Amino acid sequence: MNLASILLKSIIANSDIDTWAESQYHYFPSEYSELWKVIDKYVQNHGILPTFESINLSLRDGVLRERFSSLEKVEDVEVDGKTLLEYLKNEYTQIEIMSQLEKYLEDTIAIESAAENIEALQNIVLSVEDKVDLKGAAENMRKMELFYTEEDLALHEPLGLNGDYDRIRPFAPSELILIGGRRGAGKSTACCNIASNVFAGGHSVMYFTIEMDARSIMQRCCSIATGVPAGAIRNRNLSLGEWQLVAEWWSTRFEDGERVYNNYLGHRDFTKFHKELTLKPLRERQLDIIYNSSLTLANIRTELDKKMNKLAPRVVVVDYINQVKRGVITRNRMGQYDWTEQIEISKALKSYAQDYNVIMVSPYQIDGTGEARFAKGILDAADAAFTLDVHDKADNIITFNCAKMRNSEEISFTSTMDWVSLKIGPSTGELPKKDESTESVHEVI
Repeated sequence: MNLASILLKSIIANSDIDTWAESQYHYFPSEYSELWKVIDKYVQNHGILPTFESINLSLRDGVLRERFSSLEKVEDVEVDGKTLLEYLKNEYTQIEIMSQLEKYLEDTIAIESAAENIEALQNIVLSVEDKVDLKGAAENMRKMELFYTEEDLALHEPLGLNGDYDRIRPFAPSELILIGGRRGAGKSTACCNIASNVFAGGHSVMYFTIEMDARSIMQRCCSIATGVPAGAIRNRNLSLGEWQLVAEWWSTRFEDGERVYNNYLGHRDFTKFHKELTLKPLRERQLDIIYNSSLTLANIRTELDKKMNKLAPRVVVVDYINQVKRGVITRNRMGQYDWTEQIEISKALKSYAQDYNVIMVSPYQIDGTGEARFAKGILDAADAAFTLDVHDKADNIITFNCAKMRNSEEISFTSTMDWVSLKIGPSTGELPKKDESTESVHEVI
């Protein structure tokens, strides 16, 4: 008698279709494969679980009949099917982890770097998570409410890029938003604006960056939040008033930052001010920037697991989707130019949005026609997708053309754009007359 046989006996004897629906073929040891297939085939054909009697009548294979007869005689236990399934899942997970660790140790080359070893271990976790359902049972259809609660609605987040649009369409946790643009069109700038707006609203943001380092992203967010020119911050060439604006914003990241900022107003030495701040702990609300030039899904999952409970971010930015790698298996593939891998990445980001109940935002590259480069299928998993049109920079506007919207109508919008501070919106921008004839068929705010 073992756990697998007890569970199968319980499922059949109690017609426990809910537990059966959550079970997976690979949870069971190989010697139970044939039994599992018989039950699964019966469910597929009849829509209900078989009884031991119906199995005995339908099977021609004498050996299988004997095995089911033995299964029926397994001693009953006072444990419900869901709990038994959880035990079996835990057992399978432990065995699978040990198996993959053994393979990793056999294949490990002594000269591999620490980063490669860590990535290999992260990918073991990712691989096991793909095979094991860690989510709870589907929401009870009898108890499910039609409307969002007030608490649910309070978690909906506007992007802050356009005030008129925000009133129409805030975004819910678990949604994936993709922002497409050509090289230099402002994809990262749009992401920095979203991150800065959410942070200004009193919530944490996690920002994964691949091409720009953490300091560059922080400088952009500072410029957007304060209105101080991005070039002035980058070159450390600020006026007295600009230094004060930057210091005030920088102090908001630290506990007791207000007092340290007031001290700064007395001495105006930013280096001294910064050193005093770094003696203080960071606040729970954070603009947390994670720079990794070789970012993989496993890296993202690891950071989310480490920081979600502490930071409770409203938005997670992954900048950008075409550069994220599936994992170590990509070394022998085309990487960012492999359309199948890009679709996998998109689906994974949507899955993370659901698993961690956050809004996930990621830019993607578009070609000359406005379509996603290399993989149009990356939009399949998205709840919303926009492509950027920056017009002439002298117009000081940027248009977000809606390419997809899952749960409401497709509405594009044009916002004011300050190319000095990189601030987008929140005011609605006015399209120049020369663009009126080329407006999309979507409604435009």
